[in-house]
Amino acid sequence: MGERREDKKILKIAVEVMLCLLIAIILVGLIQQFFLAPVAVVGESMMPTINAEGDRVYVQKKFYKISRDDVIVFYRPNSEDVKSKNPANSISVADFFNSLPFVNKIPKVSEESANDYTCVIKRVIGVEGDRIEIRYVSVSQAQLLRNGRIVNDFVMNPSFYGAGGVKEGSWTVGKGEFFVLGDNRNNSYDSEDYGPIQASWLMGKVILAKIGGKYKTKL
Repeated sequence: MGERREDKKILKIAVEVMLCLLIAIILVGLIQQFFLAPVAVVGESMMPTINAEGDRVYVQKKFYKISRDDVIVFYRPNSEDVKSKNPANSISVADFFNSLPFVNKIPKVSEESANDYTCVIKRVIGVEGDRIEIRYVSVSQAQLLRNGRIVNDFVMNPSFYGAGGVKEGSWTVGKGEFFVLGDNRNNSYDSEDYGPIQASWLMGKVILAKIGGKYKTKL
């Protein structure tokens, strides 16, 4: 009788531990889906701040305020006639399960949004009401201005004959818009190419990054 009671006690403890682990895993999934999501960075557009491979950022998805110089993650439409819903404004069952630690990427019901949108990380240069200008001052130097004042943050070289570099132009940031550029100004597809982005495209604001194995809160 004593052995049976001991076996039941062990089984009860095991069940309780499993339930606690399951609840913890689900909570992690909920947090990543709705509040703080890890995003692996691919590409060179944010170098030297963020490396092309191996670095990861953590995106606050709710209750954030976007200011100049913030780094954000958003879904850019790949064409002007996109009809599917922006992934930034939709949550699916597959997305939730894919955010759980033990799941190895459940295929989504539809890959339409994946074809219609690209997940992008950039730095906010202009907010509502800002006037942004990129101008060439010599054959080897381009200049970024915000509201008439020079912004000296990252190297900018002119683009001639469509080969690399940045493009001349001027933009006024409208209501609910942001002007974004990659820190690798000479090798980044950003607002100088497709204009200001919409606030409705935002996944969220980067509040933490793991760069070269070290965590940083200021980018």
